[in-house]
This record gives sequence, structure tokens and C-alpha cells, in this order.
Amino acid sequence: MKAEGDPAEIENTEGGSDVAEIVANALDAIRGELVTRLEKLETKAEATERRLSRPAIITAPATPEDMAALEKKAFNTFLRSVGRDTTELKALQISAPGTGGVIAPPTVNANIIERLTEFSPIRSLVTPIDMGGSSIELPRLVDEVQPAMVTETGPRPESEPSLEKITLKPFEMAVAVPLSKTQIEDSILDIGGFVSAHIAKKFGKLEARQFVVGNGTTESEGVLTSTEISTFTTATAGKITADDLIDLFYSIPTAYASSGAFLMNRQTIAAVRKLRNSAGDLIWESELANGSPGTLLGARVFEAPDLPNVAAGATPIIFGDFGNGYAIGDRIGLEIEFDTTTGWRNGITYVLARRRVGGRVILGEPLTKLKVKA
Repeated sequence: MKAEGDPAEIENTEGGSDVAEIVANALDAIRGELVTRLEKLETKAEATERRLSRPAIITAPATPEDMAALEKKAFNTFLRSVGRDTTELKALQISAPGTGGVIAPPTVNANIIERLTEFSPIRSLVTPIDMGGSSIELPRLVDEVQPAMVTETGPRPESEPSLEKITLKPFEMAVAVPLSKTQIEDSILDIGGFVSAHIAKKFGKLEARQFVVGNGTTESEGVLTSTEISTFTTATAGKITADDLIDLFYSIPTAYASSGAFLMNRQTIAAVRKLRNSAGDLIWESELANGSPGTLLGARVFEAPDLPNVAAGATPIIFGDFGNGYAIGDRIGLEIEFDTTTGWRNGITYVLARRRVGGRVILGEPLTKLKVKA
């Protein structure tokens, strides 16, 4: 038995103290590691929860309807935030660098083009061309091939067609639509549809005027101002008769007349609807379907407000195959930008819209004008 104060006992006691300290330190280290791991797990769990709470992302293969819905939602979000919300900007096509605008998605753009036809009848009569550059060159036949009769062993004549190139270039049109901040912030308002309707109305009226009376230099060339289209003059001064319209119809080749259409303003339509042939029958035939244009000598009639009224020396009617005689080129369908500074004091934000479109007569033969004798 060891005596009290034995050096061996003292050494053992000191060693036990070291062991306890080592164990305590190890436990602290384990505790710290567990805390760190738990914090990492909590961070991952929060990130997972955020991802799960986000709207579902459509993965390929997505239907066209799904993509159209996403694009329209992104466009409306962009408009409603006055261009500040860029979370869904990747769903929209950005315009050329430096312009600061976005291109409206095809679903919105198609809706605008559809509304444009309500104001621009010529657009509904042709097939617009999508332009990929500042202009396009269209080939036009000048001299046709001339075949000839030959004998069995006789020489074959040579006949080469000649072509020329005509240039179709776009011209820019723009409009500023003022909106109050209340309209923009109101979640009930379909801001995309609201803006589209107003822009379509402005662009449609301007486009319709250009396609009829445009000068072809700073704007599209109009069918009325084109010198390539022939003119038929009425037999009687100051008025139009049924015989004049019949002569006009047969003044162009059959291939064009069979798919032709009449263009005139509302007052001229009213006057023409009263005309009768030699048998006393009205030459105007009404369509049974609501909204369908009436027919005149079997050809459709479209209203063009920019054509003049019937008067001595005026040219109030254009007839022919517009699809073969006139071309429309769409360069920029719709580009949107925002001006939040100009009207800030009055709580107004301007939606700035622009598009580039061109039009011109590419062949005069399918079309003809009716001029009232002076």
C-alpha cells in the first residue's frame, strides 16, 4: 500500500487531468463539425425549397402553345415593369445592339399584323415578304422567250429572256403611346393587348395611306402614285357608269382579272352600289356572310379610305391582282422601348414602338386605275 503523497499517485493524477482535457477538446471539435454540417444541410434545404417553389420550367420537348404562352407572359411582364423586370428577358428576342429595345414575340407580333389588315386592305391582298437586310432585290421579266414553228430538220431559233432587278427597301414608322403608371401597375389590365391594339391602329392607318398614296422616296410607294400602272378613263365627264366598270374589268389580262379585287373609298362604294346594267339589275352583289366584302362583277371590293371621291379628274378606283402587282416587305415587325423620364412629373410613361416596312409596285400589268374624265 502506497503512502499518502506518493510520487507515483501524484503522477497518475496529473495524467488523468491531461486525458480529460484531450477528451473535452475532442468533443468540442466534434460538436463544431456537427454544427458546420448542420448549417450546410440547412442552406441546401432552403435552396431546394426555393427551387421547388418556383414556377415549373417546361423542358423539351415543349409544344408551340407552351412556348407561345411563355413568350407572351415574358412580354407582358416586361411591359408591366416598364422594362425594369429582366427576370424573364431571356424569353424575348433582343433588338440590335445599342437600341435598348426588345422584339415582340411572334404571338404578339402576329396579333398586331392581323389587326393591321383591318386598316390596311392591300396587306390582306398580298403575301408579305420577311426581309433579312436593308433591302431585297426582286427579279422582273422584261422580254419573254419567243418560240417559233420549225420543220423537222430545220434550225431552232434562239430566244433568251431578259430580266431586270427592282429593289424593295423598308421605311421606318414609329409611335409613342402614353400610359399612366396606374395602367401599367394594374394587374387586371392586359397591358400587352392594350398596347398592341393602339400600336396596330396607328401603324395600320399610316401603312394603309402609304400603300395607296406613298411617294416611294421617304415612304412606301403607293399604287395610286405609281407610274407603272396603266390608267383607264371614263367615257363621261364627272361620273362613273356601269359600262366604265365593265370596261375596266376587261382592260387587264384574264389571268389577273380572275383573281382581281376592287379598291375604293366608302363614298365611292355607296355610289357604285347604286349602278345598274342595261337590264336594270344592280351590278353589285352583296355577300351573305357578315363581314365579308361584297363583289362587283364577281370580284371582291375592299375599302381604302385614302382613295379620293368620285370627281372630275380624280382616280377613285383601282382594280387588279395586287398579289402579283404589289410587294410588301416586313423588316422589323415590332420593337418596344420605354421613356420613363419625359412624362415623369405627370405620372406618364411612354411606350415607344417602331417597325420597318416597305412596299412598292413590282409589276404594273396586273393592275389598272380608273380615272374620271374631267
